[in-house]
Amino acid sequence: MKSTWLFALVAMTSIAATAQDSTTTGFILYNQIVDISDNPWTRNRPDMPTEIETKWQTYFTPEGSFCVYKPEPQDDGFNSGGVQFRMMRWEPKDVYYMDFQAREYRHYNEFMGREFNISDTLSMEGWRMTGKQGIVLGYPCMEAKKVQDDTVTVLAWFTPRIPVSTGPMGYTGFPGAVLYVNIDDGQTTISATNIVMGRTSEEELEFPDDGDEMTREEYETLVEEKTAEMRRRWRR
Repeated sequence: MKSTWLFALVAMTSIAATAQDSTTTGFILYNQIVDISDNPWTRNRPDMPTEIETKWQTYFTPEGSFCVYKPEPQDDGFNSGGVQFRMMRWEPKDVYYMDFQAREYRHYNEFMGREFNISDTLSMEGWRMTGKQGIVLGYPCMEAKKVQDDTVTVLAWFTPRIPVSTGPMGYTGFPGAVLYVNIDDGQTTISATNIVMGRTSEEELEFPDDGDEMTREEYETLVEEKTAEMRRRWRR
């Protein structure tokens, strides 16, 4: 009898662990679209692409989240006046890692030929619930809103049905997985396209150790300064 109860206890523990894994472990594919129709290079050029599309994949467990760019072969050529052009495809090298227990945010990025290793604490400062609800890929979602730099509105839709604070890139920390992000009234959108629960990546995921170490605030300041400098040069 004792061995029977022991077997039942082990079986129940195994079932509970499997059930937890099926709701708190998995990966999500995302599609990011950036509208560049108002870019000086594409404005008034109907033959030029008006958006940039990239794929991302986020792996998650109850302990953390790992988001990487997912390259896909695409034909970026276009025809203008009978001449075939091929665009140089930009492929981001970003790697995002979130440690939920330590509340740590890490981001490896390349900007203007330099590599950066950015670290910060996970923060939900500035986010507020809007009360709106919707469905994304069959999952019930709730909307949260944040205003960046006093002008840019960011909307994030997350689902408590996946009770892990995961999401695309740096959009994490919510009481559920983020499945949709809308930035600056659709200027950039990030949409979940597929969700696989119960398993993570079969490949080994490592966060890069190289790059100049900075806080997120220091990096954002650097990007703003360099971007403003480039704009001044273009105006000359």
